[in-house]
Amino acid sequence: MGDGIPNDGRLLNPRFLALAMMEFWERFAMAGVKSLLVLILVDHILAGDLARVIGASAIGEASALLFGPVSRTGLASQLYGYANALIYLSIPLGGLVGDLVGSRRLMVASGGAGMLLGLTLMLGERSFLIGLIPFAIGTGLLKGNLSAQVGLLFHDESQRRRAYTAYLGFLNAGVICGPLVCGGLEVFAGPAYGIGAAGIALAIGLVVYLRTGRDVDPVPATTRPAQAPVSGAAVTGVLIVALASVYLCFAAYEQVSNIFLVWARAHADLRLGGWKMPVAWLLSLDGAFTLTLVVVSQWVTRRLERRGIAIGAMPQMLLGGLCCVAGYLVLTIASLGDAPVPLPWVIAYLLLIDAAIVLIWPSGLSLLAGVAPRRLIGLWMGLFYLHGFFANLWVGFSGVYYERIGAPSFWLLHAGVAGVGVLLVLVAGLPLVRALRARQAITTSAWAKAAA
Repeated sequence: MGDGIPNDGRLLNPRFLALAMMEFWERFAMAGVKSLLVLILVDHILAGDLARVIGASAIGEASALLFGPVSRTGLASQLYGYANALIYLSIPLGGLVGDLVGSRRLMVASGGAGMLLGLTLMLGERSFLIGLIPFAIGTGLLKGNLSAQVGLLFHDESQRRRAYTAYLGFLNAGVICGPLVCGGLEVFAGPAYGIGAAGIALAIGLVVYLRTGRDVDPVPATTRPAQAPVSGAAVTGVLIVALASVYLCFAAYEQVSNIFLVWARAHADLRLGGWKMPVAWLLSLDGAFTLTLVVVSQWVTRRLERRGIAIGAMPQMLLGGLCCVAGYLVLTIASLGDAPVPLPWVIAYLLLIDAAIVLIWPSGLSLLAGVAPRRLIGLWMGLFYLHGFFANLWVGFSGVYYERIGAPSFWLLHAGVAGVGVLLVLVAGLPLVRALRARQAITTSAWAKAAA
């Protein structure tokens, strides 16, 4: 077994910091590449003769066969969606491989090597599309085995929760810094420099991570109190509604790093004084707003709890869905005119969709962890993380229609997608949770009487 750096009771112990910094550098590289991908595809890879890029002609012909004539932007959107869908599909599969192999550290190193191979291939236009494959699979393999190690470091549940909160901070810091550095280099020096910066960042993270010792040993399983059995149909219903609402919200949200960037570059006034902000930096703002709203959300939650007010997971998912709908209605209204869209409209959109994610993402995980059967909790958690897979399939598919139906209709469509999730929570989610709680209360009371 591993003899990595042991946990000495401190939250920020060396092993945790190594994992968190690896997460930072991986998110730096991933977010940096995502902020450039659709723009590089539109401006360079898909511009001109597709025959000069390996695989481009075949992908273009297949897309035209399925969807009819597809513009350069539409094809770029599809490729963006497929690449990101492959990443998210690889995450649960990567975690499963780590379980079978028994060495998550080896899987992290293998995933990092795959990402570096992909970034190297992406430095050349001819091999760019081929490079997306090892980059995507490597990201999923690394991500699927990295965060799982954090929980193995801490015996105490409250300490483990605080560790994951700190870990989330490192993750969002990478999401902020990656587009800032890679996007800036792409604007001022060229796309190869932005991709190269992502590769250097990832290499730094891997070197630091691999110098920290062997695999972390799992902590002894804690004894959980016995739970009264509840209706399988009610539990499954709650879980399906929760997953569906998460999938629908993320399907709308993920357009932020795809067609939104294309729209913002063409229609938004990104000037600050006499300086024009690189469009990729909007993703850094997205990460900064998310990090800020996490802090605000925790502060508000504590204030409400002190007053005896507790908002459940499903109501928070409802609020998050409404924020997502509102964000895309903002873009719909902003797209109606011909004049450049002022920056405050863009900021309002980002704040609303980031509030949606801050409300929905942790609430969905919390609901699944509390309701799912213990013997199947890993399955349900894996299904939760597939939200990125389905969302990016939708992003790629829907992007084809951006130029066909126009920006206002396109953004209204995404408001509708998030709205379906809101409707699901209202019509099915909240009633199912109430019914489940009532049944749990009755069953627990019966168990207590039988044990007396």
